[in-house]
Amino acid sequence: MIARVRRIVPGSFVRNAALVALAGTLLVSAATAAPVLGFLEDWPGTSLQGWSGGVDLLNPGTLGVGGADDGYLVVSAPIPYHLGTVSTAPEYAGDWMATKINIVKVWLNDVNAADPLEIHFSIGNAFNFWQYNVGFVPPNNAWQEFVVDLSSSANWTRIIGQGTFEAALQNVDRIHLRHDRAPFGQTPNYIQGDFGVDRLTLDVAVPLSAGDSGAAAGSPVMARAIAGAFTRASTKRASSE
Repeated sequence: MIARVRRIVPGSFVRNAALVALAGTLLVSAATAAPVLGFLEDWPGTSLQGWSGGVDLLNPGTLGVGGADDGYLVVSAPIPYHLGTVSTAPEYAGDWMATKINIVKVWLNDVNAADPLEIHFSIGNAFNFWQYNVGFVPPNNAWQEFVVDLSSSANWTRIIGQGTFEAALQNVDRIHLRHDRAPFGQTPNYIQGDFGVDRLTLDVAVPLSAGDSGAAAGSPVMARAIAGAFTRASTKRASSE
């Protein structure tokens, strides 16, 4: 008679193995994608362009950086909550280092009433996610361009998972904008308020030559200077509904 041996696999082991397999699948998928240098997110019409979040999102279709016919994304928390928005669109997925993307330019606006905002950019994936330590303070009812420097991990904090900053840039599956204050962690500060986002661009910094002044040779200098604020009258949500 042949004895049959029954193997019992603990449920926790099966669940952990499934999570590891899922993580591997997601990272391979992100690594094989290809973000495009120079890609511009401009929120045409009244589209949200796939951006989401746990707060109210709206595109009024007007009064973006380009003026009356230019839409933009409004991120709003009518009660104190986590104020932010995320995109997992394929345009952002993949290896940013291979594509040479090392800066992100984004226009921000403290729409409606003035709020004590500090907007941070985050990048990576569900298992290795980093937030830019430099907080952006948009002007009230005006547009201003801000630049995120991806060239070094010095000004970044890992807020989710494990891994290096470089590994996160090589396996991007999402980017995120949110209000937060130090110390930084997975859960941001609550705030009641709103802000506008427009013209988010994936770009590259241009190094100065040895003869240029203002920076040492080879140090990254933004491709173009940050423009001044454009004063725009903001549209209140109530008027667009």
